[in-house]
Amino acid sequence: MNISPLAKSGIFLSIGVFIFGFIDNLTLLISDQVSVGQFHFTRSIIACSAVLLIAYYRQENIIPINWTPVLLRTFFNTLAMLLYFGVIPMMPIAEAGAGLFTSPIFVLLFSFIFFKESISKVQVIAFALGLLGVFLIFGRNFEGFTLYHIFPILAGASYAMGVIMTNRYCSKETTLTLLLCFLVAIGIVGFLITIWFTVYPAGEKYVLEAPFLFKGWQEMDAFYWKMIVFVGFSGAMAIYLMILAYQIGRPTYSAIYEYTYLISAGFFGWYVWGTVPTFLSFMGIIAIILAGTIIAINGALDRNSG
Repeated sequence: MNISPLAKSGIFLSIGVFIFGFIDNLTLLISDQVSVGQFHFTRSIIACSAVLLIAYYRQENIIPINWTPVLLRTFFNTLAMLLYFGVIPMMPIAEAGAGLFTSPIFVLLFSFIFFKESISKVQVIAFALGLLGVFLIFGRNFEGFTLYHIFPILAGASYAMGVIMTNRYCSKETTLTLLLCFLVAIGIVGFLITIWFTVYPAGEKYVLEAPFLFKGWQEMDAFYWKMIVFVGFSGAMAIYLMILAYQIGRPTYSAIYEYTYLISAGFFGWYVWGTVPTFLSFMGIIAIILAGTIIAINGALDRNSG
């Protein structure tokens, strides 16, 4: 049975982000032990080992063909993950995920600004709907609103640039090349951030507000390493599938399948932790999903009719 590239892209993305929705909830089991930088450093050690083993047995190239776009893609994706993971212990994962997955809205916006792609009236309405969704999630309680609540949205914007770079300029790179570059980069950055806060500790106020962001190096027990091995291997597999999906599918269309993450993260957040978004947050999540879906479908229809 022949499966179209768009269908393959959707299947790979759905599986990848579903895995992430599960393992991101597991991250909360160890987020009180280490900082976000230490988490990414140790996870990258495990995940890089897995990638190198796969590359060795498959005899697959892991050296970039064109370094500049690969490094730019790596920068944007690394920034997105640091911003996102830094705040997931501070809010329901489904809410943080909704901020991250404003990325299709930013893909639309950046494609218009930087690549002069046309935007239809329907997509403009979808863009406004997405902004409404963000307001419902993060603007419902101004008294409890902090700078950290903006991080998932900034992560969504940075992730969108990574998606655009992947599709436009990295289609000839092997999937393992892009995956390894990302894992090495986020591991190194995580290590440097952790060492910085170890040598130059953050103020007590910041550590209390966001310990996962500002803690220095911490001791790691056997349970932590068991979890990080599972999270590392699972995360590497999930990222591999997502990169492959964006190499073969249009980003504005393929991104629709990423909303599987919100279903997965919401379900496991409820099942494992008993966390349920508020009614307004839930409506905001629905609005963002609708916005991304409209952007994706309308973009696909415009290309088919063009």
